[in-house]
Amino acid sequence: MVQSMRTRLLIAAGLAGLLTGTLAVVGTAPAGADEQDQETYGRMILVLDSSGSMKEPAGGGATKIKAAKQALNTVIDDLPENADVGMRVFGAKVFGRKQKGACEDTQLVVEPGTGNRDDLRSAVDGYKPYGETPIPEALKRAADDIGSEGKRSIVLVSDGESTCGDPCPAAQAIADQGIDLQIDVVGLSVSGKARQQLECIAEKGNGTYYDADDAEGIGESISGASERALRPFEFTGTPVKGTPEFAEAPLVEPGQYLDTIQTREKRYYRFKRTAPGTTVHLGLIFEGESEDLVSNLNPEISVETENGDLAQCRWTVVQSTTLGDASRLIFGSTHSADTDPEEPCNTADELVLATSASRGDSGAIAGKKVQLMVYEEPPVSAAALDALPPQPDAPTWTELTPGKPVEGVVPGSAIANAPVVEDGTYSFDINPGENQVIGVPVGWGQHLEAQFDARMTDPIRKEWAVGAGVELDVIGPLGGEATVDISEEPDHWCPPGLLLNCPDAWRTGTLSDTVAYRNRFASGDAEASTGLPGIHYVRVQYQLEENINVPYTLTIKTMGEDGTGEPEYEKVSGLSAPTADLNLNASDDAGAQGSSASGEDGDNPEGRNGSTGEQGSGDLVKLVAGIGGTGLGLVALVTAVVLLIRRRR
Repeated sequence: MVQSMRTRLLIAAGLAGLLTGTLAVVGTAPAGADEQDQETYGRMILVLDSSGSMKEPAGGGATKIKAAKQALNTVIDDLPENADVGMRVFGAKVFGRKQKGACEDTQLVVEPGTGNRDDLRSAVDGYKPYGETPIPEALKRAADDIGSEGKRSIVLVSDGESTCGDPCPAAQAIADQGIDLQIDVVGLSVSGKARQQLECIAEKGNGTYYDADDAEGIGESISGASERALRPFEFTGTPVKGTPEFAEAPLVEPGQYLDTIQTREKRYYRFKRTAPGTTVHLGLIFEGESEDLVSNLNPEISVETENGDLAQCRWTVVQSTTLGDASRLIFGSTHSADTDPEEPCNTADELVLATSASRGDSGAIAGKKVQLMVYEEPPVSAAALDALPPQPDAPTWTELTPGKPVEGVVPGSAIANAPVVEDGTYSFDINPGENQVIGVPVGWGQHLEAQFDARMTDPIRKEWAVGAGVELDVIGPLGGEATVDISEEPDHWCPPGLLLNCPDAWRTGTLSDTVAYRNRFASGDAEASTGLPGIHYVRVQYQLEENINVPYTLTIKTMGEDGTGEPEYEKVSGLSAPTADLNLNASDDAGAQGSSASGEDGDNPEGRNGSTGEQGSGDLVKLVAGIGGTGLGLVALVTAVVLLIRRRR
């Protein structure tokens, strides 16, 4: 998918912030927590064109080779510490195409690894334009460099047409090795047949083509390709170590926490209520694997009884979706609310929070990180509760009309790094096995609709002959399943079995339940998870195993008037009423009462998605989308993004 200049500027701004946030996640092992594995990044090999044409000028006055060196050094500086990255060049030793070995002229100058950043910089310093353009052989050798297991990516940087045959079949052969391998391509000031060839490599290689017209664009595009290649599931929170005995459990406050999963063992945490009658919410999210199909982790909230036992407040179901042999996002939530205001779960001064492996062998997920989200909601008096309208009926689907797509928004891989967007149409593309997440503010009396429109091509029609493998769902503010099934889809949505006759676009959609206070007392997951307003998350998953990149648009619409059915909360110092902007992932500070915490009145007049004076990712997306072609320069834009990220730390 060709990126416009505006898109590249937006990608550069977004990726500057994402790389900064990624480095913050990697860090050292937290004090007081079990020793945890660092985030698992993919293995990437940079494949660089050393052909003689790289000495030609790029836009902005610099030569292509000089601009590429500057860009590569910036990318190396921003690489996560534990990302396996290597470098291969081609056209660096044999000068002419008629000379022996011209079509095998490629060298691995830095082996993939984590402790090789100085070697990468030295290789960049010695990177010079010289010979021909043997792209097919360079791709084949790069595939050998990165091995056959795990998430692997080749980032090809080239300015010309292959001088040793068509590289597209080579790209296809590499992509056929598995769903966890992709080839992204950065084209340096190319046009005509050369550009078509590089675009074909990206298409066959299940990757993305980035067009760089000038020196500035080269850096932006290489950064964009490397960020997507290395991005892992991300989690956020303050380290905490739950205990197997609830009497010894650590005390937690509202906020986010990170712990590790233990095999068949509960981990307990204690929570002291701010005031009687508050509702305490607990959500969790973690990355599972295909072999733990029967291994789930449940969030629990309990109260201690007079005889020293625990009585659980609610029963909950953890939601998960399998992505073939790829990783999957697993999530769930529960809360302490009870219909009887005199029940201990409503009145106890202290609650016991827990996670527990509920069924099957949890060995496959033992040691993995789990993110916990804790929120305390102010009490609602019995009189105010009686005055609330009854629980609303499930909403029905309304087909949406896509608008002009906004480009440059990078979807997250999990809730923790999901950008927060507003109503509109957004342009994305997705690879097999990917899990893409965006956040949307949803208020009282509102429900969310998301519509997926794929641009159909002949390869997609062929692969999707019996089913598209695309799934959409909605996750509630604290990780609960909030999706309402669409029971009847229009005929032109191309149901399974008719995809070969599909028109230019294929459509599906999802919607959430209407946010209402009484939903929390319902037995259904989609209802119980929408008993609270806040950032809802649309998750797009692509489950087929064939390496076909799918460009699509996602149209977002919040239905209903915000504030409808909002309860009248009692005033409690330190607690604020939940709003559509409630976002527990906007700050890493434990004890921060969501994004709307601002004191007793809950108005939060100064900061939208963080504590007072901070801007969250929703503001970032509005800033980026509003720039268009106006005169805000790249440096100023990147600086603004970095400042936003730093304020959120």
